[in-house]
Amino acid sequence: MHPALADHTNPGCIDFAERLLNCHADNKWAKFFGKCNALSEALNKCLGEEFAVRRKKQQIEARERHARVKAKWDELKEDNRQQEEFERLLREKEAKKE
Repeated sequence: MHPALADHTNPGCIDFAERLLNCHADNKWAKFFGKCNALSEALNKCLGEEFAVRRKKQQIEARERHARVKAKWDELKEDNRQQEEFERLLREKEAKKE
């Protein structure tokens, strides 16, 4: 059985879901013997396609987020490297004075 389908998360499959629910309501006993199987399979296919589209979109967004985070870390590492170089130069300068 399918979980409760929300209109906003599965907009392309609402028609299939409604038709399946109507089939189950109209055929209280025949649904147990496969009367609504074609509609159920169509709904499964629709949900699978929507899931694949959503997953692809999420992968793209995750890659973009990862790239932004990596850029920030690289920037912080560069700042840290520059700070360490500056401190090393100060120590060398102090050592020359003594």
